[in-house]
Amino acid sequence: MWPLLFLSYLFPKRSTSRILSRPLMSEDPSELTPPDATAPQPPPQPCSENRQPNPNSGLLLLQLPPELFDEIIGFYSIIPDTYYFNGHDLNDLPKFFERTGVLTALSQTCRALKDITLHRLWMRLDICRITDSARLPWYEQPMTALERKANGIAESPMRHHVRTLTIVLGEYYEPDTPLAALWDMLRRLPNLRKIHVLACTCKATVLAESLVEANLQLPNVTTLFVPDHLTGVFQRICPNVTHFRCSEVPLLSALTSKTQRVDGMIDWRDPEFVDRLIKRAPNLRTLEIRRPVDFQRHINLQDTAPSEWVQVIPKLASLKQLSELILTFPSELEGVHDAESIAAARSLMETSPFAGQRRLVTRRVTAPHYTNAYHVDFVHSSDSEIF
Repeated sequence: MWPLLFLSYLFPKRSTSRILSRPLMSEDPSELTPPDATAPQPPPQPCSENRQPNPNSGLLLLQLPPELFDEIIGFYSIIPDTYYFNGHDLNDLPKFFERTGVLTALSQTCRALKDITLHRLWMRLDICRITDSARLPWYEQPMTALERKANGIAESPMRHHVRTLTIVLGEYYEPDTPLAALWDMLRRLPNLRKIHVLACTCKATVLAESLVEANLQLPNVTTLFVPDHLTGVFQRICPNVTHFRCSEVPLLSALTSKTQRVDGMIDWRDPEFVDRLIKRAPNLRTLEIRRPVDFQRHINLQDTAPSEWVQVIPKLASLKQLSELILTFPSELEGVHDAESIAAARSLMETSPFAGQRRLVTRRVTAPHYTNAYHVDFVHSSDSEIF
């Protein structure tokens, strides 16, 4: 709530002296004197002299340093990177559009505020709204909105500001048309850096076939957050991705020697998974270890911090560039094998061959689940050790 109060403080009351000082116009039309067309007209003046001074140029908000303005706007919620369809309800998405709403309102207030907010508004492009009032079922809404907005944004000059794209790919009776619009829009976003697919009920084979026809390449995209079955599909069109976030084994097919960060909910109970991870991404710098949380099962029935971590962690010594290891435990209370896992991770980072600074982060969180009221990870504690 305090960001709203702070923004209201930055908007002082507008002075009415300039308006009140104008002469009143007569209400009787007969008293109005028409201009004499034959009279000599004064020479035209430069536009800079004709232009009225901006009455909003004195707003305190306009005088803030850009870093401070971004810090204030950052308190308004956006869709978190940890948003997973299997751990969330798509009807909760409107809670994450606060930042978009605030920037939209500011950009429509006056020209001065538009100049500093419009490009910030378009840095995020979220095409993922699900509404109960729409006539279409929820799984058809995303593709209908995607086709409409993609066609409009592809021709908009604002497309050059887009850095992050968030979408939902749903079922549709004719998926080729909206998918073609999506690929055409992606091709016209020259500064796109991050793609976040919240959910996908569309078949991966349909997407793959559509991409083959589109012949699309996005070399500027460096961050990719997608569901498991889409990692390979999007990796083909985004060959320079350095940060992956997803879950389960299909992630391995998308990793390359360019991958520097892997996080998300991954099943680490298979020791062979780590061997394949090291082989596919030998230059990893940041790695998070946590277990998936299935939204459909009760949280108490899930083994979210298995004992196999103690055997898995020492194998990471083969990652010569590993500088940050994150252990995320799913409970505020310490589990049976937590201390052993932390000790193994501490030993790994102490003896790591990486020459620079190394960090071990231990987090205790409550992950989003239907048994709690959280929509993002609720962090109970986060401790860092520097080596």
